[in-house]
Amino acid sequence: MILLSISGFLGRFHPLLVHLPIGILLLGVMLHWLSKKQQFSTIRPAVSVTLLLGAVSAVLSCISGWLLATGGEYDETILDRHRWMGIGVAVIAILYYIIYTEKFLFRFHRPLAYALSVILLMLITFTGHLGGTLTHGEGYLTQDIGGKDDIPEVKKIIPNVQEAMAYNDIIQPVLQNKCYSCHGPSKQKGKLRLDSEEAIAKGGKDGKVLMAGKSAESELYKRLTLDLLEKKHMPPKGKSQPSEAEIALIHWWISTGASFNQPVKALPQEGKIKPLLIALQSDHLQPPAKPEVPEAPVAKAPEPAVNRLKEMGVTVIPVAAGSNYLSVNFLASKSIGDKEVKLLEPVASQLVWLKMGNTAVSDSAMTAIGKLPVLIKLSLDNTQITDKGLSALQALSKLQYLNITGTKVTAGGLLLLKQLPELQTLYLYKTEVTAADWPSLKQAFPKAIIDTGGYTLPLLEGDTTLVTQTR
Repeated sequence: MILLSISGFLGRFHPLLVHLPIGILLLGVMLHWLSKKQQFSTIRPAVSVTLLLGAVSAVLSCISGWLLATGGEYDETILDRHRWMGIGVAVIAILYYIIYTEKFLFRFHRPLAYALSVILLMLITFTGHLGGTLTHGEGYLTQDIGGKDDIPEVKKIIPNVQEAMAYNDIIQPVLQNKCYSCHGPSKQKGKLRLDSEEAIAKGGKDGKVLMAGKSAESELYKRLTLDLLEKKHMPPKGKSQPSEAEIALIHWWISTGASFNQPVKALPQEGKIKPLLIALQSDHLQPPAKPEVPEAPVAKAPEPAVNRLKEMGVTVIPVAAGSNYLSVNFLASKSIGDKEVKLLEPVASQLVWLKMGNTAVSDSAMTAIGKLPVLIKLSLDNTQITDKGLSALQALSKLQYLNITGTKVTAGGLLLLKQLPELQTLYLYKTEVTAADWPSLKQAFPKAIIDTGGYTLPLLEGDTTLVTQTR
């Protein structure tokens, strides 16, 4: 046991020692090639010394690497390739030194020395790549240049989250993206693998990491919630970290029994977890598209009309610097009603964004709004509009965004707008739309993101509550 401890200790010097032969041998090759030129002939004695130091450090690196490998934390296939290629570096370095110093004089020793230098460079490159893979995970060397070894983040497309498998479709992709580089097929830090049910159940050298039904006692969850500066925090600082939602889903999965073969619908889903599950569905993968300003030029809005709106407390601003297209916000004034909407007629050609939330407008005002030819974004949240009012909006061919949160609108009224070609985002929280209406709405608006709202992320252990004042 003492000998094993000593060997393990000495093996820990490998990451330090391994950089010596790399740097020294690369320097030796460079000096060798430069010494070909007559003006650099004076450096030839330094070449032999550099190559000797490089060969010795390569041997020492091989010995320390061999001792480190006894820890058993690495993929055997990759480890075996790295080991023998490292030995190859040491052997070629020794031969390179002998041939260069002409210890055995023969006719082709100089071309052979140059050939060995090229072979040595190739071996150092491939050995270093394998070493990086063992230490940092697969694709480490090429991850920033998009090479063939680059590992893209796995994203599961889930059409119906309730029918999805809790582990295979939700939890496993998180582990693959955040944990496999250190606890996967290529590397098993702490002798822990997280790429299979059997490996997770087995745990690592410090014991089990998963306690079914007990998230707070499961290292798999506890390590995720530690302070980022904590030594035991996983993934380590500098690695891609899971989001709060992903951590919350892992907590939910463990708390509900850590099942590997049950669908989501079979597991309890308290209120705070439901929005996180819904957000995984395919229709929530992409964020709402931002409305664009029309490319066609437009004349400046009549100044008297703009001033009249401003005098009433209405915010009128350009949608972009140098643009004549306008955003009009009636703010949250109950005094604004159907009569005031008529004031928009003079700026109809310039009006692309209209916010009338929390005003007194009703169905009567929708006729005027339905005549705004370039309107892209319309907010009617918390107003008195109904299905009757929506029917007047069928001519808004440019409309991309519609917010009718907190209104009496039903699915039947929304279906009146299904022919609008550009509609991309619908906000329907606290409307008369029910869960039973969802299939018909998805069929009517296949390309639109339909948001039923009311989602909040659960607070996690150790979170700090941030209170932000809105104006």
